[in-house]
Amino acid sequence: MKRRAFVLASACAWVIHASVSAAQTSWTPPTEAQRCPSKWGPNDEKGSGNHMNPVTVLRALSLVKKGEVIELAWPLRPDMPFLNNRIYNLTTKRTAANQGSNRRGGNEEMVVGDIGQIGTQFDGFSHQMIDDKVYNCRKVDDIATRNGFTAFGIEKVGTLITRGVLIDVARALGKKWLADGFAISAELLDYVCAKQGVEVRKGDFVLVRT
Repeated sequence: MKRRAFVLASACAWVIHASVSAAQTSWTPPTEAQRCPSKWGPNDEKGSGNHMNPVTVLRALSLVKKGEVIELAWPLRPDMPFLNNRIYNLTTKRTAANQGSNRRGGNEEMVVGDIGQIGTQFDGFSHQMIDDKVYNCRKVDDIATRNGFTAFGIEKVGTLITRGVLIDVARALGKKWLADGFAISAELLDYVCAKQGVEVRKGDFVLVRT
């Protein structure tokens, strides 16, 4: 089982001065009146996924020349990247052996561990909050249960097929990789896009290399 993670970024609309500060930046979120309801209505659970449509699918497929598949996800295994003290343990078990006249056998897996902040992940809208509210200003207490959330399930995202764009921030700043805690602002992304000749279009997937 593998999952992919994509970072959504703003379109490259303008260029900033080439001397970009690597200092930490602060951000004050918009007020509730400014961000809610979303442009897709108060009951929307898909967010920018609404930009995906048959046009974006056809645009993406028209770019395929070789049919080469490049895997971006980490295989789920005990030595993949973890945040803090999270764990992932997989145990295989024999469920049947030489049963019946056809001598059928079987194997299954048992997984014990965290499913967030390990390996490659895809964050849903229930993951992050401003105060006590998630996307579309839904109060988390209204949708959280002991067994999961009643809204913003990852199944609401749907199938995602679209054009992929790479913004290589580390290379643009002349580094192999960025230091821990380095803050990437929208202005920095715009600068890198301009420097690398990258155009981000509505409905694109944006991969930000750090």
